[in-house]
Amino acid sequence: MPEASERIADIFKATGQPTVTYVKRDSGSLERKLKSAIEESGQLCLITGPSKTGKTTLYREVISNIGKEPLIVRCDKKTKCDDIWKKALEAVDFDRIESISTQKTSKISGELEGSGAFGWKWLANTAIRIKGTIARDTGETDIKKKILSEAGPDLLIPILKETNYVLVIEDFHYLNDDEKILLFQQWKGFIDEEVSVLVLGTTHRAVDIANSNKDLIGRIAQIDVGHWECPDLEAICIQGFGHLEQRISKSLIRKIAEEAVGLPIVVQQICLSIFQSKNIATVQQARQSNFRITEDILLSCMHDTANTKYLQFASHYATLIRGPKEKTRKYNTYELVIACFTLNPIKFSLTRSEINERLKKLPLENQKPPPAASLNSTLGALKTFQETRGFELIEWIQNENKLYIIEPSFLFYVRWRAKHNATPTQLDLFEALLIRQE
Repeated sequence: MPEASERIADIFKATGQPTVTYVKRDSGSLERKLKSAIEESGQLCLITGPSKTGKTTLYREVISNIGKEPLIVRCDKKTKCDDIWKKALEAVDFDRIESISTQKTSKISGELEGSGAFGWKWLANTAIRIKGTIARDTGETDIKKKILSEAGPDLLIPILKETNYVLVIEDFHYLNDDEKILLFQQWKGFIDEEVSVLVLGTTHRAVDIANSNKDLIGRIAQIDVGHWECPDLEAICIQGFGHLEQRISKSLIRKIAEEAVGLPIVVQQICLSIFQSKNIATVQQARQSNFRITEDILLSCMHDTANTKYLQFASHYATLIRGPKEKTRKYNTYELVIACFTLNPIKFSLTRSEINERLKKLPLENQKPPPAASLNSTLGALKTFQETRGFELIEWIQNENKLYIIEPSFLFYVRWRAKHNATPTQLDLFEALLIRQE
């Protein structure tokens, strides 16, 4: 596709793998760490970090650059160990992968060098547990069915050893702890066979469990993909607007980076929204346009992004600020606790003392600040209150004495759900607070 006819949606890319606006954070240190971990055979690579911080983008970039193919298994709350092995084997496509030797990697088309036919029959002859149990004239389809019916890690390891596949477990945090422990026990077999595995999750619980397994000591590589720093988020804007030959002030770029709550996807979405607001869809149209990106345009696009991309948070937001027993409560403690996160500078966790300090800065007007007992009760009840309503956006960790925003994009939503360049007829606490800060 000629450059001029490229879509702006392919420049500021909110889904999939960005190219023009791909940014290597911290001078590429994350890419180097992950590349080294994958290439050091027998490593358990734990990629941790909040949702939407670029974990998937990172591993796809690294795997692509070293000629590997991801074999992806996505977990949910119902996933069991056996499900993971079956899903991984179901995803294998022998027609796409490459064979690996100690000297070279060569493209194959159904033939594994020196081993005859490369496919399900090859796997059956390679795996000790299956070898000899299948008749010689059994077809590939029937062999595949048998392998899937007896799926296990021992049937997956030969594929990972002999091909350019890399096993990637996404959303590992959804598994219950018993399944996580069992998986780490079974991954010792991968490590013993010098097979590396990638595990992605939003919490550090996987790290704690892995480190408690003595068999994995020295074989764990953790890459922590935390919230992005402003200079890296600004680089997304600079590269994208530069490619489009579109001027935008440094102050507005800084504004985008600061309000993106550490998430590159939010930067991509806001920048794309700027051009969509002017019906500009292609690179050529952008380069020929003369429109000036003003602060009003930017604020409007942030509002639009919050209310289109993150509108699913609306009901959760309303539920959280009401809290339980809305009619009988004396204090708006739930609302005030969440409002603490809207104060600048943006933070993704607050200690108990920081919450107290921020409560003092809130414009309470006629409202009374909640006493310590009400605040302690609210923090302690947050987990149950959210679980009974089917979501979890904020978390109080008692032993750390700290409150966390689990989903940063929720913070972006509550900051930008109302327009900042207009005065609504009725303001809730969040909206009044934000407008007073500007």
